[in-house]
Amino acid sequence: MSIPNSTRHRQRWLILFSLGDNVPLMTIALKQLSECPEHLETVGRWIYEEWWSKRCDSPEVVLNWLRSHTKLDTVPYSVIALAEGEPVGSCCVIENDCIHRPQYAPWVAAVYVRPDFRRRGIASMILHEAASIAARARIKGLFIDCLAVTASVYEKNGWAIYEREVGDKESVVMLRKIEFA
Repeated sequence: MSIPNSTRHRQRWLILFSLGDNVPLMTIALKQLSECPEHLETVGRWIYEEWWSKRCDSPEVVLNWLRSHTKLDTVPYSVIALAEGEPVGSCCVIENDCIHRPQYAPWVAAVYVRPDFRRRGIASMILHEAASIAARARIKGLFIDCLAVTASVYEKNGWAIYEREVGDKESVVMLRKIEFA
């Protein structure tokens, strides 16, 4: 089945998968937050609860930051995975996410999948879509700062360790080189 170019960037992945025996297939679509701003509060809550609650008092800081993700295929942007129209995962692509390496840009940050949807390949879908958007934006590579123990998740999605022990001894910087079509 061929998808017209005008639609291809808006709904890149349309995957049917089962969550287990006797569970119907679900449709997963990937969109940019700018295409579905009604999900901004859900994504903001995930980011705040997972990462930002220790450094800021209010989720409003995260929501204001996400409101800057307004243009398609332009950094900053966020990718959202939707299962039957409901958000189940996301990631952000931003200018910098590592205070120890300001010379690298842009960065993938806040990769999140709801616990009940993990281990289903959704994080991989989100990461691949983030890379596809980067290619359309003519970005040569994406960086991520992650714990070394999670590096294998990124390696299986085309990332390679770029630097070890950045910031703390348990962290690595990884790079996903982008090829243009």
